Amino acid sequence: MNTFKRKALMSAVLAGLGVAGTAEAVYRDPNGLGQALIYPYYTVQSNGGNPYWTLISVVNTTNRAKIVKVRFLEGKTSAEVLDFNLYLSANDVWTAGVIPAGTTATDPGRIVTTDVSCTNPAIPATGVDFRNFFYLTGGDALPGIGLDRTREGYLEIIEMGTLTGTAAANVTHGAAGTPANCAAVQGDPVTLNSVDAPTGGLSGTGTLMNVQNGADFTYNADALGAVFAAATVTGPSALTPNLANADPMSVVINSGVLTAAGLTAQITVYRTDWTAVSGVAAGARASAAVFMHTAVMNEYILDSGSQSLSDWVVTMPLKRAFVSSTTAATPFTNVLVATGACETVGFQFFNREERGAAAAGADFSPTPPAGAPNSLCWESTIISLKNGATHIPTAITPSALLGSVNNTNVNVTAGFQNGWGILSFAGNGAAVAGMAGAAATSDRVQPFVAGQPIAAGAVTYFGLPSTGFLARSFRNGTLTCGTATCQGNYGGLFAHNYRTLVTP
Repeated sequence: MNTFKRKALMSAVLAGLGVAGTAEAVYRDPNGLGQALIYPYYTVQSNGGNPYWTLISVVNTTNRAKIVKVRFLEGKTSAEVLDFNLYLSANDVWTAGVIPAGTTATDPGRIVTTDVSCTNPAIPATGVDFRNFFYLTGGDALPGIGLDRTREGYLEIIEMGTLTGTAAANVTHGAAGTPANCAAVQGDPVTLNSVDAPTGGLSGTGTLMNVQNGADFTYNADALGAVFAAATVTGPSALTPNLANADPMSVVINSGVLTAAGLTAQITVYRTDWTAVSGVAAGARASAAVFMHTAVMNEYILDSGSQSLSDWVVTMPLKRAFVSSTTAATPFTNVLVATGACETVGFQFFNREERGAAAAGADFSPTPPAGAPNSLCWESTIISLKNGATHIPTAITPSALLGSVNNTNVNVTAGFQNGWGILSFAGNGAAVAGMAGAAATSDRVQPFVAGQPIAAGAVTYFGLPSTGFLARSFRNGTLTCGTATCQGNYGGLFAHNYRTLVTP
């Protein structure tokens, strides 16, 4: 399905179901613009003793000033490690870097920026270290309370509203390129009286950069539209708004194909009105629905000749809203223990000549105590693919390319140096129970064509909320570059593909 037709389809879906301009329904925006952005991974871990830096940007593509929440979440339980408010003037771009705060593997991450856009609190020139206050006690402490947990995870940026009047003027850049009065919006003086409803139009990028290793992996943030109908402004220390506070309706298009004549009957559109179930907020279920997949697919390359490495990032937004140390609401299956909240998965891989095999039992490592060995245990897990080649480290941790300690290994066989794989979610909550039941009703159209009647009734979403990408690298040793020598290291990043199942 080409990009133009995907965008046209989403516009037709929202209009046809009565969403566009009349109601809020969370959806994945095919244009990459939204009210909320999910950045699937940040890291300051090291590979070969050389640390990664993560560079992030957020762009306000609208002609209105905005106030947004920036929230960094560590990768084990999505515990918050830093939160602040950011003010974007019209057409503004804000950039920052996440760097290691020290030289050891136990030092936290640190945010630094030279951008002049207003933040509350102000970020000093030396930066701000990530914090472990949130997971010092309770269930979040089970996987450990060290600052090392802050070194990798993911982040979300959520629009709280569009600014009006004096507040908008204070954060707007003047002819000199600086905001008029950042001090006026610090100390949390902005109230709902000077904020209109959010209008979206945010986009963002992330870059995982390792200068010494010659690595530069870039991605676009996932964009969610129609998350909030009204402005929701909180101070920089507040845990809200978050995606669990979203308006409790979602729109999901199940995958299909296009023909020369138009849409085929394989496309189904679901608009689901969610309610709270088992202590999980309706907004959390709505946000999770747009990330629900039964399987994650991507390629891998482990060639000995180019010393290739491949790591898959699999991040599960909203998992925290469903799972704690005492409960696990569907679609999740297991509660949080010291080794994580492990979800059973299957992994089948193929080489480029169609040969296939399945990783199972000892092929997956590490093995969770008293649990299945083929599991993903963290809220942001890195799957490190290995095949026993001499250039690929065989230790359980860290991961081969990104240096992640929130990793699990998939050991493919020697005859599978390159190809593709499919990760399927096999836990009872994901594969059997699913998310929905009688508590969710839906309007759905199948196929989505003009004049097709809309059916109503309960639906079930299978799989788990997931997003992420493949990062891969190549190393060609020392090359001749004119009259000098240089390292022939390079790589790339590719977003995952998915399978989605919603019934009926």
